[in-house]
Amino acid sequence: MIPTSTSVKVLFSPKLPAASDVVALFASGSELLDAERVSAPDRAAAQRLLSSGVSKGKANEVTFDLVDTGNGKIRRVFVIGVGPKEKNTAESFRQAGGALAKAIRKHNLAAVAVVVPADRVEAVVTGLLLASFKYTEYQGVVGKKKDADAKPATFTIVSDAKAKAAFDRGVAIATAQNFARTIASRPGNDINPPSLAKVAQAMAKEAGLTCRVLDEKQMAKLGMGGILAVGAANKTTPPRLIVLEWKGRRGSGFGVQGSGRKSGASNTKPLLVVGKAITFDTGGISIKPAASMGRMIYDKCGGMAVLGLMLAAAKLKLAQPIVGILSSAENHISDTAFRPGDILRMYNGVTVEITNTDAEGRLVLGDALAWGIEQFKPSAVVDLATLTGGVIVALGKTMAGVMGNDDALVASLQTAADAAGEKFWRLPIGDDQRDYMKSDHADLVNSGGREGHPLQGGAFLSYFVPEGTPWVHMDIAGVADTEKDLPYYAKGATGWGVRTLVEWASNEK
Repeated sequence: MIPTSTSVKVLFSPKLPAASDVVALFASGSELLDAERVSAPDRAAAQRLLSSGVSKGKANEVTFDLVDTGNGKIRRVFVIGVGPKEKNTAESFRQAGGALAKAIRKHNLAAVAVVVPADRVEAVVTGLLLASFKYTEYQGVVGKKKDADAKPATFTIVSDAKAKAAFDRGVAIATAQNFARTIASRPGNDINPPSLAKVAQAMAKEAGLTCRVLDEKQMAKLGMGGILAVGAANKTTPPRLIVLEWKGRRGSGFGVQGSGRKSGASNTKPLLVVGKAITFDTGGISIKPAASMGRMIYDKCGGMAVLGLMLAAAKLKLAQPIVGILSSAENHISDTAFRPGDILRMYNGVTVEITNTDAEGRLVLGDALAWGIEQFKPSAVVDLATLTGGVIVALGKTMAGVMGNDDALVASLQTAADAAGEKFWRLPIGDDQRDYMKSDHADLVNSGGREGHPLQGGAFLSYFVPEGTPWVHMDIAGVADTEKDLPYYAKGATGWGVRTLVEWASNEK
């Protein structure tokens, strides 16, 4: 069973369930939305909240009143604000769904009927499920009694029958994102490259994906000097290149060179998505400060976004074929660790002088990009990585930094991100940045100093993308996890990128 760290149930019905502990309605300013779907007493209770000014319909505002059902049972009527109508977006309802889920958990309520406008069903169910995420795999006896007393909530989304497809899509995407968050949350003593490969294989088997894993011996034969150097310090958990394939609803035949194509299969090129999956990052010999190191379990979040995308692609049966690669290593310190001053030869023959062992993500990505593009001949390539602290300095913790060589690809990802409610900002990448990465002793250095560090990461990776291949790099260091509660995220991993990637892959033809 695919773990999602979510215990709530979500159902869909075109009619209001006969028995509910809670009826929830949305309000835009002073206007109730789809209120005709509920009983007159419930509608009157909701309208009282607005008329009295208790509820103002502001974004993420949650209020409730009590209704006597006449059979000795009291029902709560919740009103969740989504803000003024002119500012309503899918993200408004996504956040409102999150606000409702948190309120239901706080009040320990079980059966909840949520009345949702048909065009916002996907957003609401996504917000509900993401806000219901609670990572508890390592919680022991402390606090166990409190969790045992909590009621498992069931949310019934009530809307037009035509919105059932949107409901199913929202459930599939949120489930995939929560799966990504669960694996991202597992500590380094649990998730390492070999164990991550087993997680991917188990998920692939259940979801209907193809999974291939390259071990350190296979990568050595291929000449993947970058990922092998990063993972060299820990012989018990060596690096892995994890390759997941979704063939696409069209049944397209594609695969690594030499494997052949199915007879009669189309020649549709796949999308290629590559994720940095450093399961723990000490910084290597260029060691990180102690205060920063504990959160380095989240250095695998680029790979987790790819993991979530591939699960969602299978659940949604997307038409577009997709290849997802998780380039996974642990960056440790030992007598076999790579060192500043070392010169590595990457898969595509490019040599790299190591100036900072803490700039390791671009090394594992470089090999994966060069190999993946050569093998799968993709129509477009996206990579995601918690690559630089510099992107947080530049853009804060609300948006990712994006660089790329193709305006149309950036634009299609921007459209997808807007629909998904995930933010990014395009940063420059050109000859100036590429020249900055050149070495006196090799082809490239892996770090050129502190100036423009996010741009350096993108510029470095560009040397592993052949000319003519549309490519975008997403530096998600600021958004992959959060240290404070957000409208539909708790502290910890966010699964950022899963929704954007799914929207993008769904739109590609």
